[in-house]
Amino acid sequence: MAPAQIALQGLLLGAALLQLDGSKSRSEEFPPYIIDHPTDLVVRWDQPATLNCRVAGSPAPIINWHRNGEYVETSKDNVYSQRTLLPDGSLFFLRLNQRKGQSDEGVYTCIATNHLGTASSRNATLYVAALQEDFQLQPSDVVVIVGEQAALECVPPRGRPEPTISWRKDGVLINQKTGHYEVSSRKLLLRHTQRSDAGRYVCVASNQAGERESKAALVTVLEKPAFTRRPSDVVAKSGSAVQLGCGVQGDPEPHVWWNKEHGELPWGRYEVDEENTLRIWRVTALDSGRYICMAQNQLGTISAKATLTVQEPLDTGQMEGEWAKDVLQELMDVQLYLDNSTVLRSSSAVYLHWKVSEQPPLVLNALGIPSAHLRDGRVW
Repeated sequence: MAPAQIALQGLLLGAALLQLDGSKSRSEEFPPYIIDHPTDLVVRWDQPATLNCRVAGSPAPIINWHRNGEYVETSKDNVYSQRTLLPDGSLFFLRLNQRKGQSDEGVYTCIATNHLGTASSRNATLYVAALQEDFQLQPSDVVVIVGEQAALECVPPRGRPEPTISWRKDGVLINQKTGHYEVSSRKLLLRHTQRSDAGRYVCVASNQAGERESKAALVTVLEKPAFTRRPSDVVAKSGSAVQLGCGVQGDPEPHVWWNKEHGELPWGRYEVDEENTLRIWRVTALDSGRYICMAQNQLGTISAKATLTVQEPLDTGQMEGEWAKDVLQELMDVQLYLDNSTVLRSSSAVYLHWKVSEQPPLVLNALGIPSAHLRDGRVW
């Protein structure tokens, strides 16, 4: 074959191969599409932020961002810009701009383009976190009785994102896990108040922009009077000292006093100490009776009774025991002299001529002889 013909065939073959390679390359191209769409974002103004956007396409798409429909300038356009387009297409903010007319807040869209087409992401809103100063509703002071329910209301300042609520009591964050407190979006509920619930409560509103504290609300827990120790019945001997205890609690502190049922406290022989104990000295049978401990505050009045029984030495009329021994001792101390005695056969009477050194009536009574039978120096 002539050299010219061989050269021509080579050129034709090369052209065919180039055309085949071009067809193959074009068959691998495809228009852009969004793999990861950006999402709404709330960021503090002094913190960095990133709006994500990941795309695919062949040839590799060119990515731009628009805010509120307008092109977003990045560091590739202005080296001083705080916005940077990352290699994967995400938009990075070193710090958000809050200057009036230049704020970075707005609705952002990621746009990817190659010679085969354009793809746009879903809109994503970028917010600068904010929390206003003033509470919409401040908690108010509450007065509650022990065992009853108490509620504190609080509406936080407006903010973005919506602030969350927590509570502090006397500067300490309350523990909601105990079940004693119930916290909702705008209320703190104490179902069964205790005396320990009294204190100063503060509502705390917080979000990414920071936190705000409400004014303190004072919770006052009052308690009706209640006995911690009731008086007990007492049996005492005449002439001794007795005491009747009475323990009381309440808030405000109750006023406590003592009365005697159907009578008066023995003037000059009693006192009530700081612990509300009633003491009576040198009790007599007249002090026997029921004594009443009274307690009162603004919420109510309570009372408790106890019986005092005073025993006199001879209150049972006994001649036995200690009293009998005392009488016999007195008889031994008396000297009885009999001058003579005469027994009459016709009578059972015995005539005693006597001389007594002391207490003849006591002697005669001890002998069972009424003193009325003493006459003319004789016993008959």
